[in-house]
Amino acid sequence: MKKFFALILALVLLCGMLTACENAESMLKKADEALLNAPYTMTMNMKFETDNTELSQILSMMNLEVPVTVDGKNMAMDMSMDIMGVSADVKATVVDMVMYYDVQVMGQSVKMKAVMNDEQYKEFMEENNTSMVVDPEDFAKLTVEKKDGKKYIACAEITEEGLKELNEMMEKAVKSMDGKVTVDDISYGLTLSGGKYEKMDLSCTYSVTVGDKTSTVTFKVSAEFSYENVAKITAPADADKYTSMDFEDLMGG
Repeated sequence: MKKFFALILALVLLCGMLTACENAESMLKKADEALLNAPYTMTMNMKFETDNTELSQILSMMNLEVPVTVDGKNMAMDMSMDIMGVSADVKATVVDMVMYYDVQVMGQSVKMKAVMNDEQYKEFMEENNTSMVVDPEDFAKLTVEKKDGKKYIACAEITEEGLKELNEMMEKAVKSMDGKVTVDDISYGLTLSGGKYEKMDLSCTYSVTVGDKTSTVTFKVSAEFSYENVAKITAPADADKYTSMDFEDLMGG
């Protein structure tokens, strides 16, 4: 009899886990569809923190706040950065399969444009859409909680593929220093409101070894979504003054 009740309890727990997983997947699918059906603005914040001065100087150049507006196949991105003390502003706009690129550095402006084919557009959007470094699909366990009337999905037990993505991202960042990277800890959660994404939060702690010194680096990235009062995406007013070129050349490929 004890074995019978133990089996029933195990089945109940298993069913509960499967139901939670199915609910999470259904919720994420609905939220993904909402991004396709209406315009939205997503603001991405990315920050690296470390006590290692040398590493901090390199990684701080990757600290960014990037607002992105998406409306169907049209997209507008405005990114400011500081490179070795030099400020740069990059505006990328995609309208009707044409990429407009406006780069301003030290008071100088370079404006370029290129027509994109379907394959180029798909590749560009995959690399510049609202995805984080990893996705919920990169985790084996999804847990749904309710907080303040909103749904929160906690992701745990990262897969080997997800771990590889996180490692490769940091390895590229410290490549110039021949740094060796190990992921120590990961936290990833998504907040949904009204069936739509409201916020994504990823925190990852690394051990980075340069030479004979190992330092701790914390990488934090968040994405906040807004669906109200989204500005219409249009081609630049001076689009005729942009220099035409091949898309591969525009993207440096």
